[in-house]
Amino acid sequence: MKKDKEFDSYFEKKLEEDQEIIASLPYSIDEIKDIYYRDYNNKRNKPSLKLKFEAQDLDYDTAQSFLPQKWEMPRKGKLLNNDDELIEVLQLIIFNLGIKKSLDTIPISLIKQYLLERDKHE
Repeated sequence: MKKDKEFDSYFEKKLEEDQEIIASLPYSIDEIKDIYYRDYNNKRNKPSLKLKFEAQDLDYDTAQSFLPQKWEMPRKGKLLNNDDELIEVLQLIIFNLGIKKSLDTIPISLIKQYLLERDKHE
């Protein structure tokens, strides 16, 4: 299996980030590298989602590429292994629900507060 320098960099970063999880796995380093290589390729080949105000239909393959294989809470009080995974799931939900309905679930006062704070930092 040919792995490029970009993957090697990705793998080193993941080894550092996930060292607690990896330490508890019953796999060899080569098996772990193969698992991360599949994950790396899945991320590179993942379809892009163009968010719109209206809801958009999903196909099974797109949904599978954004959803975790297993829902877990490995971080104290947080779903999934990292915020990037959470963001991917959120993007999929917003794509399927639409921006309008997604924003309608957030109290307008929080949206206004966010916009004010964002404007202060720009």
